[in-house]
Amino acid sequence: MTSVNLGSTPLIAKMQKVGFALIVLGALGLAAVFITGGQERFFADYLLGFWFFTGISVTMLFFSALQYLTRAGWSVSVRRTAENFTGMVPYVALFAAPIIYNLFSHHSIYEWSHESAATDHLLVAKSGYLNTTFFIVRIGIYCLLWFGMLRFLVGNSVKQDSNASDITPTRKNWKRAAPWVIVYALSITFCSFDLLMSLEPHWFSTMWGVYTFAGHFVASISVLALMTIWLYKAGLLRQYITSEQFHDLGKLMFAFSSFWAYIAFSQYFIIWYANLPEETIYFEFRMHNQWEIWGYILIVSHFVAPFIVLLRQDVKRKMNFLIAGAVIVLFSHFVDLAWIIIPAVSKVAAANSGEQFTMGWQELTGWLFFAGVFLLLAVQNYKKRSAVPIGDPLLQESVHYNS
Repeated sequence: MTSVNLGSTPLIAKMQKVGFALIVLGALGLAAVFITGGQERFFADYLLGFWFFTGISVTMLFFSALQYLTRAGWSVSVRRTAENFTGMVPYVALFAAPIIYNLFSHHSIYEWSHESAATDHLLVAKSGYLNTTFFIVRIGIYCLLWFGMLRFLVGNSVKQDSNASDITPTRKNWKRAAPWVIVYALSITFCSFDLLMSLEPHWFSTMWGVYTFAGHFVASISVLALMTIWLYKAGLLRQYITSEQFHDLGKLMFAFSSFWAYIAFSQYFIIWYANLPEETIYFEFRMHNQWEIWGYILIVSHFVAPFIVLLRQDVKRKMNFLIAGAVIVLFSHFVDLAWIIIPAVSKVAAANSGEQFTMGWQELTGWLFFAGVFLLLAVQNYKKRSAVPIGDPLLQESVHYNS
């Protein structure tokens, strides 16, 4: 088989134009937030966009590793699409730099980095872990691990394209996928502790890693489904993609939106059932100041709506239903992260300036900026790689797969 390069197709060219437009719009929006909303809100919105797309990019790596670990045949024809959306991984450290810079500011969004933390006995007790030096070291370690995961897994995947008769690169991924899955599980868990849960250092949850993973995974499947559908509707990759791939992507979306709901409810239920009043501070604050409205929206959009849209078996093969489900999930993932980040930073801003804020247009700015970055880096990957892993020994199984 010959390489399937889509870099010069109208669809990829359109993605590039949209990516540039989103970056400009997002950058202007962030500048407006910085001027009118203060530094705390600027960094909150920046973190929201950064973690939304970084989490998806890194989880796309996990998706690839998982397919190699299970030697899955059905996903080979869509696996490269996931690998092409890992473009942010080499630049995570660069994009994390403003967050690191914010740690040393009087307007830091992390309460534990303030001078006043020295008088808080709980934060003093946690200072062995929650301190700026160790925080920076950990972020650096995550970036290195994800870069290594990218170079090994995606590197071998791309190497396989050049020689279908020698499957050594694929065998390496089959053998090494398991440790990379463990690396992902630990790194995404601890990074979510550091970037998100430590925004409210007086509270903690032992379910936090699984909760954030569930959100990132279903969002990643949604991006993968949308891109696969757009390629198919543009008349591309039709010899490699069938309704069977759409069906399985729909099943994963349905399953993990339900899984997210299970973990989210369990996190709340355990605190209530175990009678842990000191841990209710997270939910108590989010039941006031209009945040309760977004909490109810989250229940409907992240669980009820995807459940209804994707429940029937036949609709998972219908592209318009999959598009609707994917858009709902991505909207819900955005609201979920905003519901985590913005109230926490609002409390910090209130302590600094006496002003709290709620959800507004400002929260779209960081998302728009990193959406543009996400698309542009995917475009670069489509220009330099085959859009299908043509040398993969299981490609024909994927083409002829029937579930």
